[in-house]
Amino acid sequence: MNLIATIGGLILVLSAQVTAQSEPRTAHDYYNEIYVAGGLDRMADGHVCFDEDPTNQNFFIFGQSAHIREFMMADGKFAKLSKAMQARLRKDFLIVHGYAKGIPFDNEEFYDKDGASWLSDKHPLSNGKNGSIRIRLTINWQTLRYKKAVEMFNADGSYHGELAHFGKCEEVKTDVPQRGGE
Repeated sequence: MNLIATIGGLILVLSAQVTAQSEPRTAHDYYNEIYVAGGLDRMADGHVCFDEDPTNQNFFIFGQSAHIREFMMADGKFAKLSKAMQARLRKDFLIVHGYAKGIPFDNEEFYDKDGASWLSDKHPLSNGKNGSIRIRLTINWQTLRYKKAVEMFNADGSYHGELAHFGKCEEVKTDVPQRGGE
């Protein structure tokens, strides 16, 4: 379609293209875009997890300290670390990095092992006056299904309740080296 406009006595013919509105992007679309560009956080690129709600455009990735520890031991770098860092890496934890519509959250989080789950640190709400929250991630390693729950605590520390989401994880392919977080 052509539009004709007159500006200061000049006749301009503008060509306009009408495009159909594209489908909304999914979390998988955003993930694939970052993966192909090599932009995932390389410290947390072991697994990628998607919410079972297809309208949720967020996803998260995680890596296990055990894998980092094994790699560093095989590479000879583990012995060169400080004793404090060696002690930290001997404990099992996850390095978790979230993405909202393909934009990485500011920082990764560290979830410590807690039985069959992994826990984030507690985060105070309104300077602790309204309680605190933490995230509990439970993964079925056979199916890679997960439950990610925000646990809420009252100001006195007592458990208040949780809000949970469920989904499925998959291993991050190793075809494209990831360089995010460098």
